[in-house]
Amino acid sequence: MHLKKFFKPIGSGGASAIVAFTSFLSYVVGLLRDKTIAYHFGTSTATDTYSASFLIPDMLFNMFIAGALVAAFMPVFSEYLNKDKKEAFSLANTMLSSASLVISVLAIIAFIFMDSIVPLLFPSVDAEAQRSIIIMTRLMLPSALIFAISNAIGNILMTYRHFLSFAISPVLYNLGIIVGVVFLNEQLGIYSAATGVLIGATLHLLIRLVDIFSTGFKYRPELKVKHPGFKKIIKLMIPKSISLIAWQLNLYAFTIVGMRLTEGGIAAFNFARNIQSFPVSIFGIAFTVAIFPTLNSAINNGRKDLYTSSIQTTIQRILFFTIPAAVGVLLLAEPITRLILGGGAFDEKSIEMTALILTFFALSIPLEALTTIFARSFYALQNTITPMIINLFSLAFIASITVFIAPKFGIEWFSVGFTAGFLIYNILFIALLSKHLKGFDFKKFFNSFFKICISSGIMGLAIYLAKSINLPIHEAISGITIGGAIYLLTSYLIKTPELNSVNMVIKRLLKK
Repeated sequence: MHLKKFFKPIGSGGASAIVAFTSFLSYVVGLLRDKTIAYHFGTSTATDTYSASFLIPDMLFNMFIAGALVAAFMPVFSEYLNKDKKEAFSLANTMLSSASLVISVLAIIAFIFMDSIVPLLFPSVDAEAQRSIIIMTRLMLPSALIFAISNAIGNILMTYRHFLSFAISPVLYNLGIIVGVVFLNEQLGIYSAATGVLIGATLHLLIRLVDIFSTGFKYRPELKVKHPGFKKIIKLMIPKSISLIAWQLNLYAFTIVGMRLTEGGIAAFNFARNIQSFPVSIFGIAFTVAIFPTLNSAINNGRKDLYTSSIQTTIQRILFFTIPAAVGVLLLAEPITRLILGGGAFDEKSIEMTALILTFFALSIPLEALTTIFARSFYALQNTITPMIINLFSLAFIASITVFIAPKFGIEWFSVGFTAGFLIYNILFIALLSKHLKGFDFKKFFNSFFKICISSGIMGLAIYLAKSINLPIHEAISGITIGGAIYLLTSYLIKTPELNSVNMVIKRLLKK
C-alpha cells in the first residue's frame, strides 16, 4: 500500500516536472561524478582508457536492447495493453527473457576473447593501456545485462505512466560511480571508476524493481519468440539498432582519433560532452520522455490533432530552455569548465582543452534536444526506418569530420562536426515529419521562436557585460544567475507563451 502511494501513475504535466527535476538532479550528480574523476585523474591516459572501456559493453546493449526498447517495445506493449493485458504481459516477459539471454551469452563470449578483441580495436594504443582497457571492460560487461533488464522494466513503467523510479535511477547510477572512486581509488586507481559503474548499474535496476511491483505486472520466464508482438518488435528494432551501431562506431572514431591526437583528448571530449548534455537531457529528453506515452495513445486512438499539438508544445518548450542554454554555454565555456572540473589533477591545460571543445559544442544543444521529440514522433507511428536513414546520413557526416578534418585542425573539430551533423539531422526530420502533422500552428510557433531569440539575445548581452565586471563571485555563477534572471524577465515583459508552461511545471512539481 505504501509503495502504491509513492509509485503511482502521473499525467504528462506532472511527469514533465518530475523527469525535468530528476534529470537536473541526475546531471548535477553526473557533473559531480565527472568532477570526482577529473580531480583524481585529470585528462590523462588513465581517463582515456576508462572512456574507451565503455565501448564494448555499450555496443552490446545498444545493438540488441536499446533499439527495441526505445523504438519498438513501448509502442507495441502499449497497443497490446489496451487490448489484452495477458498477452501484453506475455510479450513483456518474452522481451525480458530474450534480452537477458542474448546479452548474457554475448557478454560471456566477449569476456573470454577480450585479450584478442582489444588489441584488434585499439592497435595504436600501447600494451599497458590495452591491458587497462581489457581489465575495465571485463569489469563493466555485467552492466550491459543489468541495464538491459533495467531499461526493459523502465519502458513497462513508462507505459503505466510510472515515471518516478524511471527518473530517479540515473541519479543512483551516478552516485554509484562516485562511491566507487571515492572509497576505492586508493586501492584500485582508475579501476575504482569501472567498479563504480557496476555499483551504479545495480542501484539503477533495484529502484525500478521496487516500482514494478506496484503496477500489477509480474515477471515469469517466457520465450514465445513466435508471438506476433515479439516479431513486430524485432522488425521495428532492426532500423533503430542499426542507427545505434552507427553511433557506437562514431564513438569509436572519436576514441581512436582522440587518443592519437593528444593525451587526454578523448577524456576532454567526454567531459565537454557531459556538460553539453546537461541542458539536452533536462529540457529535451525530460519533456520528450514525459510526452511519449501521450503520442502513442494519440496514434492508437486516431487522434492526429492531439499528436500534432503535443509535438508542437514539446518543441516550443524545448526551444524556450535550450536556446538560452546554448548562448550561455557559448559565452561561459571556460568559467563553466573551471567551476565544474577545475582542481586536483585537472590542471590549466585540461581546462583549456575541455573549454575549447565545449565552446563549439554549445550550438548543438537545441539541435540535439529537438531530435529527441522528432525521433519519438516517428516511433509513435511505429516507423523506425525513417529515423534510421536520417541517423545514418547525419552520423556519416560527423564521422567524416572526425576522421578526416579533426586530425589536421585539432580536437575541437569533434564538436564542430557534431554540431553540423545535428543541424543536418534536424533539417531532414522537419522535412519528413511535416506531412504527419495535422493542424500545426505555424503562426504560434514563429511568434514563440521570435520572442525566445529576442530574450536570448538580450540575455547574451547581459552575460557579456557581466564578464567585464569583477564581481565578488565566480564568473560562471554570476553569468548564469544574471543571464537567467534577464532571460526570464525579458520573456515576461514580451509575453513569451512558454513562460506559462514553466509556471505550470513548477506548480505540478511542488504539488507532487
